[in-house]
Amino acid sequence: MFLLLGIAGVAALVFGTVVAHHVPVTVAIVLLGGAYALHLVLDRPALDARAALVGTGLLLVAELGNWSIELRREVSREPGRSARRLTAELVVCAGGLLVSALVLAAADLGRTGGVAIELAGAAAAVALLWLAVAALRPASSA
Repeated sequence: MFLLLGIAGVAALVFGTVVAHHVPVTVAIVLLGGAYALHLVLDRPALDARAALVGTGLLLVAELGNWSIELRREVSREPGRSARRLTAELVVCAGGLLVSALVLAAADLGRTGGVAIELAGAAAAVALLWLAVAALRPASSA
């Protein structure tokens, strides 16, 4: 079942990039992500640290697939634009990987309990209080 969804996802991605249409690329990402989600639901693995990598990979595939379609439709390109866009795409994916890894770490920390979870909760409460105070502080006029 997973293999069929994966093959359908890759086929949709190839089709979308060949015909230069965004919808099949989106369908491909949904199929590939759905195959992984189905694996998680049916196989019930322990906390899967690969989820952050899978999510980042799906984001990168979606971004690069759609960018390849956009490049065919551009009339003129300014120098250095592709390098800036690639850098931005990689920064977004790295940020997504970092956030996903933090969420997975927090979920794993929540499962273990003990002093570590209490310290993390206290740190989160202090950070929330600091944010609330910063948000309520009147803006300084220049």
